[in-house]
Amino acid sequence: MPNGLISRKSIHDDAASGSSTSYTCTHCGCLCDDLELVLSEGRVVEARSACETARPRLVGLSTTPAASPSPRVQGREVGREQAVTEAARILAGSRAALVMGFRRSTNETVRTGVALADRIGATIEVGDEAASWPRLAAMQRVGSVGATLGEVKNRADVVVFWCADPMTTNPRHGERYSADVEGRFVPEGRSGRRVVVVDERPTATAGGADVFLKVRPEAELNVLLVLRALVREVPVDAHRVEEATGCSLADLQGLAELLQGARYGAWFSGGLAGRGPIAEAESRHQTVTGLIRELNRKTRFVAVGLGEAGNSHGAESVLAWQSGFAPGVDFGVGFPESLPGESTAAGRLARGEFDAAILVGGPAYDALPEGSRARLATRPWIFLGDRDHEAFELATIALPSATAGIDEAGTFTRVDGVSLPVRALRPASSPTEGEWIDALMEAVGLSGRDAGAPGSEAGR
Repeated sequence: MPNGLISRKSIHDDAASGSSTSYTCTHCGCLCDDLELVLSEGRVVEARSACETARPRLVGLSTTPAASPSPRVQGREVGREQAVTEAARILAGSRAALVMGFRRSTNETVRTGVALADRIGATIEVGDEAASWPRLAAMQRVGSVGATLGEVKNRADVVVFWCADPMTTNPRHGERYSADVEGRFVPEGRSGRRVVVVDERPTATAGGADVFLKVRPEAELNVLLVLRALVREVPVDAHRVEEATGCSLADLQGLAELLQGARYGAWFSGGLAGRGPIAEAESRHQTVTGLIRELNRKTRFVAVGLGEAGNSHGAESVLAWQSGFAPGVDFGVGFPESLPGESTAAGRLARGEFDAAILVGGPAYDALPEGSRARLATRPWIFLGDRDHEAFELATIALPSATAGIDEAGTFTRVDGVSLPVRALRPASSPTEGEWIDALMEAVGLSGRDAGAPGSEAGR
């Protein structure tokens, strides 16, 4: 089996026309695993339980293999074996390579990517590093107070969304895990909960909340510190509070009392919670943890992220499991090192401190600022991903790869650490990202012998 664990058997292989089959959606961090896809005449004709955002992406998809595109080297179509040989030559000669991406890759693929970075002494950065670095750095410093989404669903009677708009980004979050769902100890569902939204402007989620607190981004840290002080019953000056936060002391006292009055509270933060310079974003995450700890002196409160789209949290988990660090590791000295803010792959790319790069998945390229894209074009780089993505045309070597959840089965990890199986809709016509990486590792290790492609004798 590819990557040693996952079968390439797809939904197409065991679903008859007109039948329905279970499916896990990878569109957002919810990873909804209760979808049912109805197939007819080789296509998905209905996606039951899918949200309005995911449904258009699923309905109409063919369940038969697409045409297999050819790899490219310097814009020329070549065979798989030649593409792997050329890519391995670049990697074998590199001394400061970067490996980036894996935002929508399976856990099994990330494991092979970490092994490749280790072998060539590269710096690897996985998932959505802009959101990950502050959150993980804060957790390493002060810890976290978390829970599974199932526990939140069954117990939370107060739900806070901080810099998050799940109705837009995670449409089924409320009905599955937080605001609207009926839980074992909250059988009334939405009427049994108080929902609070803290954000810089009114959002779709704020429109249905019981409490909305408008906070300027530059005042978020002060608001969190005042809330913590109020929970600790520390005397504060009303004028200074309003000056520092832009909110009245009465509003913040009311919110603090609501939080303390929860039987069980859940604090959800979105990707915007990590905005700004890493040090400032990390401070906000640390302060949230401090607030949650204070609340736990009086009640039960947990903090959970909404989760980025795809499998960023799974990628982080695998890298931490394999190296001890996440979301970025430098293998350049022969053992894993993590230097947040100093030796990140994104930072090295922006400064041009690399001699080769591998980008895995289109989202990795999409997230690069223009300056980093310009730097990337000055060095040899390898792209693994969708043939239709613009990076496929720009890369030095482009390796067309199967898409997890469409052509590739595997495992994704939800934001709360629960791992879920992801099925393929159809048999893959191209090698998976993991198969390409396996072939590259084999080819790099051949040291001058002919390298093979996925599926060939040398590429296994």
